[in-house]
Amino acid sequence: MLSRALLRRGFTIETTSSAEVAVARAAEESFDAALVDLVMPGQDGMAVVQALLEKRPDMKVALLTGYAHSPLLAAAARKGVAVFMKPTPIHEVVEFLQSDES
Repeated sequence: MLSRALLRRGFTIETTSSAEVAVARAAEESFDAALVDLVMPGQDGMAVVQALLEKRPDMKVALLTGYAHSPLLAAAARKGVAVFMKPTPIHEVVEFLQSDES
C-alpha cells in the first residue's frame, strides 16, 4: 500500500524480497532513501538500517513499525533515524522523503 501511495505521488519506488537483497542493492546502486520495517523475517529492521548506513551514510533511512515500545526504537533515535508508527499518514512519509535533512 505504501509503495502504491508513493508511486501515485511521483516517487520512483523499488522494493526487495529480503533484507539481504536490500543491503546488497544499496551497495551497488544509489538510492535517496530507504523505508525499512522494524520486524521482518531474517533480520530486525535496525540491523538493516545499520547495514544500509554503513554502505550509504548519506542516505535517508526511516523505520516503520507497529511496536511502540521496542528497545530498537531508542537505538534508531540515537542514530538519527526517523521512526514512523503504523499506520503512518502518507503525508508524513512524503514530508520525510522531501526534506533536506537526513
